[in-house]
Amino acid sequence: MQAPEITFEQVQAELRQLPVKRLRQVLLFVQFLEHIEQQGLDADAEDTDLWNAVLAHRGYRASSPNEPAEIFDSAEAFLKATAG
Repeated sequence: MQAPEITFEQVQAELRQLPVKRLRQVLLFVQFLEHIEQQGLDADAEDTDLWNAVLAHRGYRASSPNEPAEIFDSAEAFLKATAG
């Protein structure tokens, strides 16, 4: 199933409706997409991995609702904190 065509103007209009605090997350996601493109990675495989991570996170949050979420400023900080 192919995604419908979206214009740049539609993207801009949606961005204007987001709270300013969400724009950093949007920028990080755009950078993630750029990384996939630059690396020539299989976007479908990456999407599957990303979705699996979302599901795992939701499951963890559901089982630990009182534990505060950790927020990392960079991928490097996340990798350092989760290194086993």
